[in-house]
Amino acid sequence: SSGINAEWPLRPGEHNKNERAETQKIYETEMNRLDNIKSKCNFQKKTWENKVQKGREALLKNEANCINTRLSCRKELFEKDLLLKRLVIDTKRCEKNIPELTASLPLLEKMIKE
Repeated sequence: SSGINAEWPLRPGEHNKNERAETQKIYETEMNRLDNIKSKCNFQKKTWENKVQKGREALLKNEANCINTRLSCRKELFEKDLLLKRLVIDTKRCEKNIPELTASLPLLEKMIKE
């Protein structure tokens, strides 16, 4: 019994207190380390969420710009198409009227001389 006390200088119960304190210290150290990791992960998550949100907003803005561009181009094409159709109609009218006018020129010149 005296050999045990020489190797074990703790009073009864002290061993459990020291072991608990050491275990508590290890636990708190590990919890602090894990809290730091968790905080860093949360920070990175927030940072990426912000980047993703900004990317989504930019995408929506670009999609809206594409839609507006398409609509304005369609309007321009429609207006140009109408102008082209009008030009074709006017050209046909001129092609029809020019020979008639040319043919009536001698008659008009004769009427002017009389």
